[in-house]
Parts: sequence; structure tokens; C-alpha cells
Amino acid sequence: MRLFVDTNIFMEFVEQRRNLDDVSLIFDEILDGHIPAYISTGCIYTLAFLFEKSLKAQDIHKPELTERLRDYLAEVLDMSKMVELSYSGAKRAVRSEAFTDIEDSFQYQCAIENRCDVLLTINTKDFKNADQQRIEILNPSQFVKKYMSQDEQ
Repeated sequence: MRLFVDTNIFMEFVEQRRNLDDVSLIFDEILDGHIPAYISTGCIYTLAFLFEKSLKAQDIHKPELTERLRDYLAEVLDMSKMVELSYSGAKRAVRSEAFTDIEDSFQYQCAIENRCDVLLTINTKDFKNADQQRIEILNPSQFVKKYMSQDEQ
């Protein structure tokens, strides 16, 4: 299985939000080498911005902010393979009527182009018009129940 990880999954982990337990289980499987994870090139840019914003909100400033930001981004890169979206894929994403959020459309097209089986996201509703015959759209809880529960029994 090839798992495409949406940007919001990393934010869920870093900010210890509601889905932290399921995201942690999934990340453990990724880090143990059981599930290959993929991210878009755009994801790492967005994460740099969001991680920095989150650290500043915690009143963390330079030089500590820079070091933590580097550590967070290095961890993301160590656990996933960064893949690109082609020009034609980007054009499809921009023109797709299936998405009202174009950033989600970019993520979806990138996952499709890179032959991922599952797109993991917090906001499955944002992908409700996506062709789920091409890729399965799951949130962390759905993923754990479907792909990891039998491992824990």
C-alpha cells in the first residue's frame, strides 16, 4: 500500500489535536517501515509556514524556533518520500470542478499521479467529489480501523 499523507495530518500530530492517538499509531507504522508514506512537494512548503506559525503562537522565537522548525521538517522528510505533481496534473487540479479548495485538488492529483492507494486526511468531506475508484480517501480513524486493527488482534 502507498499512503499519501495530507498536510493536515502532520499538523494534527504537532499540535496534538483530536486525532492524535490514531495519527500516532499510523506514524509508528510508517516509521517502523510497514507503510510507505508519500507527501507532495507543496506539503513541505506549507508545513514550514504552519510549523513556524505554531511555534510562534507558543511564544518560541529565534534561534530556538529555527532549530525546532528544522527538526520537525527533517522528521517529516525522514518518514516520507516527497513526490512531485506534473504541470499537466497541476492544470487538472486547477480546472477540477470536483474541488472547491484548490489546494486539496493539488494534493489529490499528486496522490493519483504517484499511484498512491490511500489519501489520508482529516477533512474527508473536502474530497467528497473525488473519484474514490482511483484512490481511497480516509481519515485517521477510518485508516486505523480498516488497515491496522487486524494487526493489533
